[in-house]
Amino acid sequence: MWLRSKKKVPQIHDGDIDRIVGQMNTRRMFLSDRHVKVISPGGFPYEAYNGKAHVTPWSILHMLEFSRDVFFSRNTPSDQCFLDIDKICHNRLMFMAYTSTKVWPNLYDHSVCKNPLELHSELINVGKTSFGIKTSIGIEKLDLPLCENFVQPVLIDKTTRKPTMPPEWWIEKYSKGLEGKGSLRLSRHAVPERGASHRYQTKISASDLDSFWHANWSSYLKFSYNALVDYTMSKHDHGNIASAFRQSKQFSLLYLQETNLNDTLDIDLWEDPEHSNLFKFQFYKGSDVVCESQIELYPTEPDE
Repeated sequence: MWLRSKKKVPQIHDGDIDRIVGQMNTRRMFLSDRHVKVISPGGFPYEAYNGKAHVTPWSILHMLEFSRDVFFSRNTPSDQCFLDIDKICHNRLMFMAYTSTKVWPNLYDHSVCKNPLELHSELINVGKTSFGIKTSIGIEKLDLPLCENFVQPVLIDKTTRKPTMPPEWWIEKYSKGLEGKGSLRLSRHAVPERGASHRYQTKISASDLDSFWHANWSSYLKFSYNALVDYTMSKHDHGNIASAFRQSKQFSLLYLQETNLNDTLDIDLWEDPEHSNLFKFQFYKGSDVVCESQIELYPTEPDE
C-alpha cells in the first residue's frame, strides 16, 4: 500500500517469507522471464468458504498473496526470484497501489472440485515507478478458469518513502515488448450528491495484519463485504441472513494510505446510480480517505 508516513515501520525479512513458503506443499515453474506458474495442491482451505459453501472474495486475495510469496521466494541462494524482485527491493519497498479481480461462475459451482489450483502470473506492463501483474486462477490440467486478478505495485524508496524508479537494467530486461501497455488505474470515487447510503465502523485487529504488520490488502475487501452485508440486513429488517451473502462478480481496491493495529475505520457505502448490483466504498481514518473499493455482485440467485 501507499506509504505517506515516514515513521519507521517493522518489516518482514526475506528469510521469513522463505520459511513460510518452505512449510507449504507447492510447486513453482518459470515459463519465461515474465511468466511463472504456481501449483497449490490443497486449493482453497476450509476457512475460505462461507455458510453457502462459496469461496469468499477476500480468500481469493489470500490465495493470490500466497502465490506471490511463492514466486518471489528463494529457498536456496541459487533459486530464481520472479522478476528479480529480490534484487530491485534491496533498497526499495514494494506496496500495492491498485488491484482488480474478475470472478467466473465456476468458482461458485459446488460440483467443481477446487484443487489442485494452478496459478499463472505474468508481467503485463512496466510504468515509471510501478509495474502490473496479471494472475489467473484455475484447476490444474483443466481449462476451467475460476478468477483473474490484476495488481499494480509501486516501488518506494526506503529512505525517502517516495515512489522511485526501478534500475535501468531491470527496465531494459523486462519492458521489451510491453511498450505502450498502460498501467492499471482506478478512478477516485465521486460521492453522490445525496451522500452515502450507509456507514459502517470497524477496528483493525491482530488477525487483519499482514507480514509487514499493516492491515492486509485483503482485509479492506473483507471490511467492504462486512459493510455491505450490514447494509443489506438493515434494509431487510434482519430477514434471511443467507440472502445477504451474494456472489461477487468483480471487485477492485485503490489503496491510498496504510493503516495499523487498533486503527478505527469508518466505511461509507452507496449503490451506484447507473449500474445495478454495483456498490462503492470509502474508508476513513479520521478525516482522511485511506482506501476506496467497489464490489459488483452477480444478479440475485433464484432461491433468494
